[in-house]
Parts: sequence; C-alpha cells; structure tokens
Amino acid sequence: MQLNKRIVIACIIGIFLAGFGWYRWSSLNESTILNLINDAGKDKQASEDLGKVAVNEPVPEDMVVFSTAKFANGHDFIKEFHNFYNDTLCWGRVDTANYKNQQEIAMRIVEAFKGLKVNDSKLHEDFVTIESTAKLVVQSDDREAMVKLHRLFHDLDIFFNGYSQDHAFGVTQFKGI
Repeated sequence: MQLNKRIVIACIIGIFLAGFGWYRWSSLNESTILNLINDAGKDKQASEDLGKVAVNEPVPEDMVVFSTAKFANGHDFIKEFHNFYNDTLCWGRVDTANYKNQQEIAMRIVEAFKGLKVNDSKLHEDFVTIESTAKLVVQSDDREAMVKLHRLFHDLDIFFNGYSQDHAFGVTQFKGI
C-alpha cells in the first residue's frame, strides 16, 4: 500500500512538471524561440573556436649557438629546462620542490651561458634574465625565482619552438610582450 502511494505521488509530480514545461514552451513567442536557436549556434561556434590553437613558426636553429657540446641548439636547451620545471614545479609542487635539485639545475643553466651566442636582441635580453634569475636560485632557496624561471622557459618554448600560444605568461621580451 505504501509503495502504491509513492507511485501515485511521483506520477502526480511528473504530470505537474510536464504540464508546467508545456505551458512555458507554449508561452514563448516565435522570435524568442529563434533567438534561443541562434544563441545555441553562437555557443557552438565559440566552443569550436576555443579548440583551435594558434601555432608559432619555430625559429631557425642558428639563432642561439652554444660553444659547449651539452646543447646542440637553443631549441633543445629551452625544451629540456621547460620540461624540468614542468615536472618539478607544476601542479602545486613549487612549495615541496627539492631545493638541492633546483640549485643543481640552476647551476647548469648558468654554466650553459658561458660562450653563448644569441642572434636576436630581445631573445638575448630574455637569456640575460634567465641567467640572473638562475643565479638567484643558486644563491638561495628562492621559490619566486624558480617560478620565474619556469615561466620564462615556458613562454620561450612556445615562441621559440613553435608551440601553441594559448597560455603564455607574457614574461619574455622575445615575442612575448
């Protein structure tokens, strides 16, 4: 008996909701319906546009030349350190990152700049910023400097290696600002 009562109540509520929905739909005029259809088309177009990502043209390999054999070119240099910072600092890991490991990588960055030749003035400015920021990490456990290094390598990876530019931080002189 209790089950039948619940079924009857559920049916009454369902009929009420269906009737209310029909009433609301029938009270809409034709122009309102056309506006709803057009808005749905705009939303679909906007979501399709979000899926499209602008891609940069990679720069020539001779734009950055290392005198050491550790890096074949600037592309490899930027990609390697961007990957390192992605692996060690992203997703909230900056506070728990191993300082000794960060310090060792910062020393490798500083070492790589010895004998470096950069054939673009804005990129040269970014490399000077990277070197000075890496020196800060070498000297102390500076988490802000670590984040800054990650953002610099992130943006340079996008603009230098020709990746998408949908989420750059805008911290580089080279095509970034």
